[in-house]
Amino acid sequence: MIRRYALFVMVLLVGCLWRSYALASGPTSFVKGIMDRVLAIQNDPALAGAAHEQARAQAIREIIQKSFDFPHMAKSSLGSAYGRLSSGQRPEFTKVFSYLFQDSYTRLVLNFLKKETVNYHQEIRQGSQARVNTTLIRTNETIPVDYLLHQNSHGWLLYDVIVDGVSILNNYKSQFAKTIQSKSFEFLLERLKSQYRAMQ
Repeated sequence: MIRRYALFVMVLLVGCLWRSYALASGPTSFVKGIMDRVLAIQNDPALAGAAHEQARAQAIREIIQKSFDFPHMAKSSLGSAYGRLSSGQRPEFTKVFSYLFQDSYTRLVLNFLKKETVNYHQEIRQGSQARVNTTLIRTNETIPVDYLLHQNSHGWLLYDVIVDGVSILNNYKSQFAKTIQSKSFEFLLERLKSQYRAMQ
């Protein structure tokens, strides 16, 4: 009982520290904090190898969960179609979209980020919006990666990542729009739910 209570207090404390950090830091510091933590996990000798891949994935996923504004992303990914959803469809779609994005982005990080160098360049702010331009330096290539953020009562949160000129959020928008136009939103939602159930 005492150990369970201590674990609860620790989790609560970490959550409070994260919110304080997000509120205090600027956009570039926020992005850098995310990248530093992710790279630390990927290069931790105690988590190295295939045997610890699940542990690395879980740790990275927890960072992603706290760093992105999933309700905003889910709404944006559907464009005008979001306004036509029922009050029950909206939270259902947001839940499934959030889970699938977290899974996809976690696998992207696991497979793509290892010991690369990240250079931080221009930070552009417009009110509560910000864009942080970076480059990812690999052995034989340099890849521009831009992060789009906005600020709310919890601090800065990511809502899109643009890799070599390709927006992850716009890619979802394009795919979803085609499916809704050729089939229906109900078809799209059921397909996403099938993927979600397969991962449970």
